[in-house]
Amino acid sequence: MTVVSELRDYPFAPFTGDLPAELLDMVVSDPVSRVRLPDGRPAWLVLGYQDCCTVLADPRFSRLPPGATATPGGVGPRELNMDGPAHAVVRRVASRAFTARRIDTFRPRVRRLVDALIDDLLAGPRPADLVAALVAPLPVYVVCDVLGVPVADRPRFYGWIEGLNSVTAYGSADAATAQAELRAYLAGQLADKRVSPGDDLLSAWVLGRDAHELVDAELVELAMGVLLGGLEINSTSAGVRALFQHPEQLAKLRAHPDKLSSATDEILRYTSVSSMFRVQVVQEDLTLGGVAMRAGDCVMAIPWAGNRDPRVFPDPNVFDIDRASTTPHLTFGFGPHFCLGTALGRMQVELSIGELLRRLPGLTPAVPIEEIPWRHDRMNGGIASFPVTW
Repeated sequence: MTVVSELRDYPFAPFTGDLPAELLDMVVSDPVSRVRLPDGRPAWLVLGYQDCCTVLADPRFSRLPPGATATPGGVGPRELNMDGPAHAVVRRVASRAFTARRIDTFRPRVRRLVDALIDDLLAGPRPADLVAALVAPLPVYVVCDVLGVPVADRPRFYGWIEGLNSVTAYGSADAATAQAELRAYLAGQLADKRVSPGDDLLSAWVLGRDAHELVDAELVELAMGVLLGGLEINSTSAGVRALFQHPEQLAKLRAHPDKLSSATDEILRYTSVSSMFRVQVVQEDLTLGGVAMRAGDCVMAIPWAGNRDPRVFPDPNVFDIDRASTTPHLTFGFGPHFCLGTALGRMQVELSIGELLRRLPGLTPAVPIEEIPWRHDRMNGGIASFPVTW
């Protein structure tokens, strides 16, 4: 048996925007291996595309401890972070309001938000921080708009984000306080929507109570899940970085803006915002990728590594905005927990990058790409600041 102290620490190096060549080689040479996570737990590191799909979709790999199908002890509201029937009920309710048709109606609203933020960017000094000016505020504005949060209340969300997404604050009293405050706020919003509904998801869920069985506490957890999943869309800044790193692709996109949709898909497939992902738990003894796993083992599948599997994507480490693939990338997950906000997230990346290139034809990094700092204090990483000029 492998001794935990002899396991290699993962990640192998601090993340600076690109998955290391060694890890990309392991996608084929060592797709399932044993590592030690930053918190000291031993875990199986899963890198191959098909094996990642299995971990993300097979019920034998759970987000909860072995044997659990709800909250610990079987009490508490059902929410999106569960497995099995409890998750299916919440997901079904969420999907009724989170339809592709409804989300598509938000495109003009998202475009207006992007344009307003770029207006402010152009009116400000140079160089400007692309993250502070556009990448960070846009998802907050969009997800609050979708849920129906009043504009005046949006600044409060930044403090809650710090408490909920920080690596150092995770599990702390500050994180618990942030969660409690956000739950109380959302409960108040649900009560308001019941009296004065609008064209938003909270209103749709409240007005649809006759068609589903979720109580208010569960609707609050559902709103929490949507908020936390949508408050940060780091693929926009990662995509701009990738275009700067590949000037021939940037020139092609500028010359042919009709390629924006395929370019967005390639950005989502090619870029990474972190070397980490959700840790899951093996529910029963099984074999994955020829490796025997025991019930209770921790497993971490890395979707962005799966997106670089040469057995699925030809020349996977080449950034090509003309790439035509019938195989979906794993950036938004796979299986029953596939991201509810995929269409909305993709829309933000596409509109942000498209409008930046259209309105700022001279957009260029203000510092060498290798000097752009990455965040290591957030669970989902991302670029900390991105100085640009035009």
